[in-house]
Amino acid sequence: MATETGRRAVAAVVDPRTGRHIGEVPLLSAADVPRIARTAAEASPDWAGRAVEHRAQKIRDLADALDRRLPELAPRFSQEHGKTPAEALTELRRAVETLRWSADAAVEVTRPTALPERAGIVREVMVDPAGPVLAIVPWNFPAVVLARKLGPALAMGCSVVVKGPEETPCVPAAVARAAAEAGLPDGLVQVVHAAPAEAEALVRRPEFRRVSFTGSTGVGRLVAAAAAEQLTPCVLELGGHAPVIVTEDADVDSAVDALTVAKFGSAGQSCGAPSRFIVHERVVDAFVRRLVLSAPAPDSEPGGTMGPLNSARRRAAVHALVEDAVRCGARLVLGGRVPGTAGFHYPATVLGDVPPQARILHEEPFGPVAPVLPYRDDAEAVALADGTAYALSAYVYGETAHARELARRLDAGSVGVNCSPGAAPDAPLGGRGASGYGYEGGVQGLLSYGALKVVQHAARSTGGAPQAERADLPGPAVSR
Repeated sequence: MATETGRRAVAAVVDPRTGRHIGEVPLLSAADVPRIARTAAEASPDWAGRAVEHRAQKIRDLADALDRRLPELAPRFSQEHGKTPAEALTELRRAVETLRWSADAAVEVTRPTALPERAGIVREVMVDPAGPVLAIVPWNFPAVVLARKLGPALAMGCSVVVKGPEETPCVPAAVARAAAEAGLPDGLVQVVHAAPAEAEALVRRPEFRRVSFTGSTGVGRLVAAAAAEQLTPCVLELGGHAPVIVTEDADVDSAVDALTVAKFGSAGQSCGAPSRFIVHERVVDAFVRRLVLSAPAPDSEPGGTMGPLNSARRRAAVHALVEDAVRCGARLVLGGRVPGTAGFHYPATVLGDVPPQARILHEEPFGPVAPVLPYRDDAEAVALADGTAYALSAYVYGETAHARELARRLDAGSVGVNCSPGAAPDAPLGGRGASGYGYEGGVQGLLSYGALKVVQHAARSTGGAPQAERADLPGPAVSR
């Protein structure tokens, strides 16, 4: 929620365990937007001109500086977000790992690549820095997502403006301090917070040559439309509705053990979290019984290990999906009731026999709710799994060969077979359809912040004009 303090708009920071105001963060004014964009543009050429080895070392220094801050940062991160302290520290460590990987990998990725000589022309592909980057970071995983944008962009030679999340501002603030401590040039990394109008104005600025956005599909469409005015390429990592297929030949106990962590970690507030459980009809009852026994209690209760949802609005949205499913005929097996305690906790909830018209099977739940529905054969399982507009992550549990065959048939950017791993720094993550386009992570993510250039020259210098391509070879008679 934005309010006015004097002449400066601020956003409140709220502790989701108590609902209490614990701070505020200043928001950009409309007048600030051009200055921020120009500063990024001014900082870009010097950084782009530095050797990639120098840039990589500075990013390692940034990672080290952030690593030293983790003991003091993790508790505040847990308080702002609602993650458990262990989850907060784990995510911060993943962010440090991602920064270090980006630094090391960029040294190889930016080396020129030779193409085969063609008609006496020597050719190579070079990777130039793309230019200033606008990185829009979500509240749910602000540390690791920020690292997956900032590390590659800096390593490839780009200046970066981070539009941080107002709900969890401590992480981008700590990264900005770490960047200064590491000796990164002034203006190279700017962290800002903005209301929607000013955020949109940033996207429209011509200084930015890449926009990287992680967030909802609806906002992602607005970002893409605004960026299109300047033909600015985007990387959009948007919503997900990850299906899980549990086959008749699956080890149900092992599957539930893995899926409980993936489903209820961070209270289910992840675009890659399992969110539709498609279970063979012969094992569905055993699966539901085991899932109920494994579901965590809220950390507001003694021994509980699941934090709250991040806001009252998020909890209301989750509960509305549960109520709709029950009205449509689903069985409420576990949870599903708003607790009468302070803060925004919501219990782990299991729904059985969820009918196809229930909204929760089509809208991203983004909460600790596991809707379970049975299937009869593989064709039905794949049809159910691919039955939404989202195609980010998916999971299959079953006998390995059978599960791998089902994984091959699924439409998703990432499929876990008998495992539910998080996004690793060296692996590309990208969605399809309503889950977005482009890649973060891996070599593909690094290249998102590069601009390819083909350099061609005659194999033997003639002292005159470049040699033309022979007309009898495929393609145009003259290279351009």
